[in-house]
Amino acid sequence: MVMGDEGLDEALNAPIGSISAPEVTDGPTSESLELMESIIQRLQPSDRHEIRDMISYRAQVSGGMAAMTLVFWWIAIDRGGESLGDSDIPLSVIGGFTFAEISLIVPALSLLATLVMSIGRETGNAILNNIGGGLIVLVVFYILEPFAGTIFGTSIDAQSGAFASGRLVAMALMIGLATKFFWDAILLQWVRSTMMNMGVDLFPSEEQESFGSHADEAPPIG
Repeated sequence: MVMGDEGLDEALNAPIGSISAPEVTDGPTSESLELMESIIQRLQPSDRHEIRDMISYRAQVSGGMAAMTLVFWWIAIDRGGESLGDSDIPLSVIGGFTFAEISLIVPALSLLATLVMSIGRETGNAILNNIGGGLIVLVVFYILEPFAGTIFGTSIDAQSGAFASGRLVAMALMIGLATKFFWDAILLQWVRSTMMNMGVDLFPSEEQESFGSHADEAPPIG
């Protein structure tokens, strides 16, 4: 009777144990690992300590270039626009904006295009890359419009049109680079925090590197 009771207890407890103990995964998903590996492969940090330095460097460069863009706009457009003849530049064909308004729209579109294309590149999203390409075309149109207008006989001369387009190019490039560096800093910060919180190390240890180098140096058998 005792042996029969033990067998009955085991039969009753077996399904209960299998149901009450589901598998729990604490590590990152395969998509997160693939994204982290893609970021590390593109930015090429040597180890986790260099990631911290790269975050600081990119964040500082991003803030500096954003401040330079603001100061450049204040000096070259807000303060010096009247003396440079910005009021004589015709309204834009798309939207009917003045040059002062275009000087704000171009950096904003450059920021948005860089951010959208960066997200699309990291996630492999074709739609976001398509949208980013369209925004880039719009930015290029607004930049070239003042200079191109001089060819079609507008009221400004070629020098004023070229200088107006040059100022827009400078602001678009500075804010685009600032956005790129800031986005890279955000990605590196996410990689670093994920590796620390989940105990994931995507960099080979010194033992693994030395073993790999010795394996490469070993002569072939036979």
